[in-house]
Amino acid sequence: MNTIAEPSTRRFPAERLFAAFISGAALAALATEIAVGQGSALANAAGLLRFFTIWGNVGAFAIMGWAASGRPVAPKVMAALATMLTVIGSVYWALLAADHNPEGWQLVTNQVFHTLVPIAVVAWWLRFTPPTPDVSALIPAIMTPPLAYGAFAVVLGELTGFYAYFFLDLTRLGAFQYAISNVVLAAFFAMVGAGLATIKNALNARF
Repeated sequence: MNTIAEPSTRRFPAERLFAAFISGAALAALATEIAVGQGSALANAAGLLRFFTIWGNVGAFAIMGWAASGRPVAPKVMAALATMLTVIGSVYWALLAADHNPEGWQLVTNQVFHTLVPIAVVAWWLRFTPPTPDVSALIPAIMTPPLAYGAFAVVLGELTGFYAYFFLDLTRLGAFQYAISNVVLAAFFAMVGAGLATIKNALNARF
């Protein structure tokens, strides 16, 4: 037996099992939300996709599932996902949780979406991915999710009148302020992502 290869052999199952756990947790929460909703499965799924939180958790399900299969995830994609979920958890608990009172199964799925999956994804990213010395190379990918959601939100709002978040409400803000809000949000993502990547690089260098 080649004992030299054993540490690497042990490492990869842990990496993939943790990724599979995250993907499974996100999928279970998403499936539960769809199942307990009051409409059809399709209507419930469409309703969930109005929220950026769901975008992040769908991303976690797909990307962590990809990683669990043993296939590599591009550093910029992983940095964007980690940033996305960090912002989702932080903004929810800082700004939105006080006005959100889930009941029943949503008490559980809410914790999965806003606490478990964000913390687990960031932990996986910190532990199992290599450092990225050129942090600036990650910024375009990190800014893509909020800008894409901003475009989606304005189209959805114009078609349905529904805006999920007060800071992305075109009817309340007006077109100019809405554009500014999107730019500020993307810049905030860039700042958070750059900070997270810098911390990750420092931790990788130390440990």
